[in-house]
Amino acid sequence: MYDFNLRVLLPYWPAFCKGALLTLEISALALVISLPCGLLISLMRVSRSRLLRALGTVYVETVRNVPLLVVLYVLCYALPVYGVPLSVFAAGVLGLSINSAAFTTEIFRGGFAAIPGGQEEAARALGLGRAQLLALVVLPQVFRVVLPTLGNQVVSVVLGSAQASIIGVAELTYQTQSIGSATFRYFELFTMAALFYIVCVQAIGGIWRLLTGRAAKAPLGT
Repeated sequence: MYDFNLRVLLPYWPAFCKGALLTLEISALALVISLPCGLLISLMRVSRSRLLRALGTVYVETVRNVPLLVVLYVLCYALPVYGVPLSVFAAGVLGLSINSAAFTTEIFRGGFAAIPGGQEEAARALGLGRAQLLALVVLPQVFRVVLPTLGNQVVSVVLGSAQASIIGVAELTYQTQSIGSATFRYFELFTMAALFYIVCVQAIGGIWRLLTGRAAKAPLGT
């Protein structure tokens, strides 16, 4: 019968914790990059310019139909061949950012679509320009609409960061596999890794509920 024993992992605890912290670091950096980029590309997709709409659509449809793992391979192994060397850490962050930005774009685009069209006419009747309309009227309501869904995207980025282990980013999954190859205690290790991800997801959910409050339920236009 298998002897489940976490004590044998104590000498490897610092490496495990280092991997967990790196997971949070690359996830946070990817979100800091992808959320503004997603908003910008969503503005392109709802723009009056056909060129901007086409560029935004090409980006979203391309990235959403390419697995994250392929994006990571291209950044880590293909770009250096053409003189664009990236560290595995930079490739991991950039790959997660590129992938997340495409999905974030669609989240924001859905928020723009939820804003009643009559508000633009009302704002213009009050003498507001397009930039003022966007900043003072539209964007606050868009964020209120998309906040719950953005929380799901944050979770997706954190969980998706595990794929960065494939290119050698020493995050939690990489450390788990590395320690496992030395101890053969895969069951204990992956149990601990699973618990870490569960705690992270639950923490994100709790924090997001505090951030959103009742904002998402408030009627638009108020």
